[in-house]
Formats: sequence, C-alpha cells, structure tokens
Amino acid sequence: MSAKPTKRAPSYRSLKIEHRFRTKSRTSKRVEGAALIITVWLIALASALALNYAMTVRNDTKSVAFELARVQARAAAEAGFWRAVYSLMLPEQSWPTNGRAVNLVFDSAKVSIMTQDLSGLADLNSASPELLEALISHALQEPKRAIQIAARIADWRDRDNRTRPAGAENEDYMASGLDYTVKNAPFNAREELELVLGVSLADYDAIAPFVTVHSQKTSIDLAVAPRYITNALFKADRTATLKTNTSNHALEQNTILYSHRNRRVANFEIRVQANVNNVISRLSASIEIDPSRRSGQWIAILAWRETWPYQLPKIYSNENTSTG
Repeated sequence: MSAKPTKRAPSYRSLKIEHRFRTKSRTSKRVEGAALIITVWLIALASALALNYAMTVRNDTKSVAFELARVQARAAAEAGFWRAVYSLMLPEQSWPTNGRAVNLVFDSAKVSIMTQDLSGLADLNSASPELLEALISHALQEPKRAIQIAARIADWRDRDNRTRPAGAENEDYMASGLDYTVKNAPFNAREELELVLGVSLADYDAIAPFVTVHSQKTSIDLAVAPRYITNALFKADRTATLKTNTSNHALEQNTILYSHRNRRVANFEIRVQANVNNVISRLSASIEIDPSRRSGQWIAILAWRETWPYQLPKIYSNENTSTG
C-alpha cells in the first residue's frame, strides 16, 4: 500500500496578522525605551534636587554656625574689655598697662587683651617735634622723612600759618592738589594723621602704635611705655626729653596700683581680639579713669571702635606679649 501524503498543518497566521504582531512588538520596545529614558531623567532630576537641597542645608548650617560664632566672638571681645576695666579699677590687682597682651579663655573663646597706659605714648597734640621725630625715625627707618613728617604734624596742629622748616601749610596742600588745607587745630583722632601731607597709609600703619591723642602730656612715661618705644628712644638718644622716674625698676610690672598713686586721672587704650572657631572679633576703646568724680562714674569712654585703629607690626608685637 502506498503511503498517503501527509497534510501540512494549517497556518493560522496570515501575513496581515503577522505584520500586526511585528508592529506591536516594535511599538512596545519603543515605549519601553522611552520609559527607560524618562525614568533615567527623573532619577537624575531627583538626584540633582536632592544634591541642591543638601548643599543649601549645608550652606545654611555653615551660615548659622558662622553667625553664632560671630555673635559669641563679639560678646567675648566685650567681656574682655570689661575684664580689663574691672582690673584697672582695682588698685591691688596687677594688670599690665604697657601694651603687653594678656591671653584668657572664655568658654570656647580665646581672648587677647592689650591695655596701654596712654602716658606711655606720644601725644600728637602736645609732644615736641623732636620727640615725634625720634619715634617716627624709628618707625619708618627714614630719618630725613621723619624730620619732615614731624614738622608737618606740628604745622597741622598749631594755630598759625607760618611754615616750619620742612613743614607744610595751606599753600603746600593746595599745590599738592589736595581738596583740603592744613587744620591749624588739635588732632581729634589718631586716624587724622593720614591727612597730614606726605603721610601714606603705610606710614600711618608704622607710626600709629607710637602715638595717641588722649595723653595730653608733653613727654612719655617710660614706666608704662611699650618696649618698642623705649628701644626707639634710647636708640635715638633723646631720653633727656622724657619724664623719667628713679623708681622705674619698682614699676617693672607696670600695674595700675602705681599709676593711681601717682596720678589722679589715668587714660588707657584697650584693644581686644576674640577668636571663636576661627571667627575673629576686634574692638578698641580709649577710656579715662578718674576716681574723684562726684557722680560716681569713674570711667569715661573717650573713643570706641568696632575694630583696631592699627595693626601692631610683628616686629613690635613680639616684644609686648604675656599670658595670664
């Protein structure tokens, strides 16, 4: 018997149906690809938003921490100032008054306090040109310019229009193109020194530690003068113009006890620096202490600054440092 031919299984997929399935498969893959891209973009966007939020929070945290440290440093600086004032009002308590630094710690604040008896500095309004010349020569290391600046300081503060040798009066200021003339009146502040003809900012920074406007004395008291001033004066061999005291050795510690015994009124400049987490706050104040005031207010604040009127050069600051 001959074998019967096998029948092929009928195909249920027509070309049309097969094309439809292929089209759906391609469309599905495209949708899946688009969904994947959108998902990736959403993840990236969410990550960017999260990173931005984290950075914002971090910056805000830093800002808050900085502001807190700034406020703490400011409070610590004021506390240091009043700590010095309190010590100056107690004759039995030793407190250096020749500009040497006293380093204290208030909680997390490191505080450095420098108290200078102003009779240990040269007064811009009353010191002689020779005394100013000696100090300025040491400060600038330029003897010829020191003569000139000292004479111009004298011309600035005196009430006449006569020009001293190497000095300067109104016509000199006008000839230099300045929009102001000589004052012919006392200095009101140390910073006014920058207005004197020929005194640059660098000159002021060098001279400022040597002078004041609140001493009202014609001489310098070596008992309370900073070491860099005594060195300058001895080097210049001008000690004959100074007020010396045979008991200077007994005053080596420069305590306020001796100052009050010798003077009814004492003027001081107090400079304070407070550091809290590397955030620094500085203040400077000039005060007058007069126990004889009937009102009971012994202290008068002559000047107050939210910064320092000058930065003591390192060559001098190393000579005036102590701890306590």
